[in-house]
Amino acid sequence: MSQADLAQSLAALHTEIDKLEATDSAVKEKLLALIDDVEKQMQAADDPLSGSSEPKATQKLPELIEQFELEHPQITNSLNRLLTTLSGMGI
Repeated sequence: MSQADLAQSLAALHTEIDKLEATDSAVKEKLLALIDDVEKQMQAADDPLSGSSEPKATQKLPELIEQFELEHPQITNSLNRLLTTLSGMGI
């Protein structure tokens, strides 16, 4: 898996977020926070001196997948793809 695969997975997730209705603002916030975490984690991976102690995004993904599984199946698919991509990258 590569940075391009990650970018594609994040783009798919952004697309699903854009489809959410305004009433799903809490869902949007959680997903946008996840994307931010993934991006920070990728930057930290490029910077060996950053040593962040925050939980990895991959630790949060299974919980989010479970939360959205019934109400947002497309988001669940995007999250699964993201988890697979990150795991394939060794993150």
